[in-house]
Amino acid sequence: MDGVLTVEKSSWFYVNNRLGINNRENYKKYMNGELLYPDFFRLDLSQWIKKYPDIRGETIKNILDEIKPVSGLGTIMNYLKNHGILSVIVSGGISWLSDRILRDYGLNEAYANRISCDGSGIIIPDGVIQVDPMKKDLVMKDVMSIHGIKPEECLAVGDSESDYSMFRAVPNFIAFNSDSELLLKISKINLKNDLTGIIDYLKSY
Repeated sequence: MDGVLTVEKSSWFYVNNRLGINNRENYKKYMNGELLYPDFFRLDLSQWIKKYPDIRGETIKNILDEIKPVSGLGTIMNYLKNHGILSVIVSGGISWLSDRILRDYGLNEAYANRISCDGSGIIIPDGVIQVDPMKKDLVMKDVMSIHGIKPEECLAVGDSESDYSMFRAVPNFIAFNSDSELLLKISKINLKNDLTGIIDYLKSY
């Protein structure tokens, strides 16, 4: 989702920047294996709450609503729907954003990470982690199993190093606006700026 369906590379970084919070040190620790993802997830939320003790879920939703979709998203989604192709978001991003994209553009399913709130809508340092960003292949394999789809019938699209995990699940991978040498090595094509290039690839597949 982040950086592929949206112009922002990370919904988490975007929210943190809007809140005036720097989480890059924790991010480095996570990427270096010093933090497990659930701990990284809760540390982000704890930083929000520490600075804004009564921060509400609606506040974060409103910030996420500022994030714009990439060029061509509507066109590619219409193509997928018209050709009966299942579309699924598998993202380490925030589910309030994936829910909006799913609703607005008619994707079939979305797996992202859910932030919890108390009964009055105030965020608590907890949630439901559906996707570890470095283990997206596990979610993809579950989706394929549920729908009876073979790996060679699937196409993954990603932009960041963590998206390499999807290549462990499916052989067809497209890089989008990526400068990752790792992704460029495994990608069938490397698209820039306009997502509709996926249509040409699907027509030739």
